Amino acid sequence: MNTMVIVAVLLCAVVFGESIWQLRDFKFTTRSMARIALVSAATISLYMVKLVPFPQGGGCSLLSILPIMILAIMYGRKEAIISAVVVAMLKIVIAPPYFLMQLPLDYFGGMIAVAYTSVFGTETKKKLLLGAVFAGLLSTIFSVLSGAIFFGQFAPAGMHPFVYSLGYNFLGYGVEVAMSIAVLSVVGMRFRTKLMPEAE
Repeated sequence: MNTMVIVAVLLCAVVFGESIWQLRDFKFTTRSMARIALVSAATISLYMVKLVPFPQGGGCSLLSILPIMILAIMYGRKEAIISAVVVAMLKIVIAPPYFLMQLPLDYFGGMIAVAYTSVFGTETKKKLLLGAVFAGLLSTIFSVLSGAIFFGQFAPAGMHPFVYSLGYNFLGYGVEVAMSIAVLSVVGMRFRTKLMPEAE
C-alpha cells in the first residue's frame, strides 16, 4: 500500500507540475472561455448518463471524456487542462468524494490526464490515436490508484487491492475510455489542429 501511495504522489506531482507549467502564459479570451464552458458542460452532461453504474461509484458513462479530447486536438492542451479542472470541480459538487484525498486522483488527476490527448501531435491519425491512448491510460491509472488506496477493503478475500481496482476500473471507466478513443479514431482527424492564434 505504501508503494501505491508513493506512486500516486509522484504521478500527481508530475502531471500537476507539468500542467501548471503549460498554463504559465495562458491568457483567457472571450472565445476561449466560451469553448471551455461549452466543453465542460458537455462533459458533465455525458458524465451524468451512466451506461453501467458501479456499486462503489464510478462505472461507464456515455463518452464523457470525448469533449475534452476534441478540445485538446482542436485548440490545444491549455484550454483542455482548464476545462478538465472546471469539470473536476463540478464533479465534486455532483458526486462528492468518499475521502478528501480522492480529489487529486479521481477528480483532478484523472480529468487533467485526458487533456494530454494532443501530447504527441495531431498531424497524423497515428499520432492522434497514440496521444489518446496515452491520455486514456494515464487517466485510468489515476482511478486505479485511487481505488486500490481508498477502496481496497472491497476486494474479495485473498485478492490484492491493486488487482481488484485494476479490474473494477478497467471494466468500468476503462470501457468508456476505449469507446471514446474508438469514436475519436473516426472523427478525430476532422477536428485536428485548428489552433487559433489565441490558443497557441
